[in-house]
Amino acid sequence: MPIYEYRCQNCHQADSFFLKSFDSPPPAGCRNCGDSGLQRIMSAFAYHRSEADRMAQLDPKYYNMVDQAMSKAPADSHPDHYLDKMVPFSQAKETGEPYFKE
Repeated sequence: MPIYEYRCQNCHQADSFFLKSFDSPPPAGCRNCGDSGLQRIMSAFAYHRSEADRMAQLDPKYYNMVDQAMSKAPADSHPDHYLDKMVPFSQAKETGEPYFKE
């Protein structure tokens, strides 16, 4: 059964109700004040971004850090060795410009 949200026109309290279908009659009244003036509202929903979307929204400085790290790496090293050492800016131990330390 789907969950629909309604807002009371009297007390403005929003509440969720289980209904059998989209065409089901609205609930009899507000659970907070008992008023019958309920209006269906749009519910919030979650949006899960793909890995590609998250990578596309990274700070451009991140790519510079990756490029700098890769330029210093020996030709036979695996890129993941350096990428695993990087952390988000919010978790960096130092502040300021992006940095990379071996």
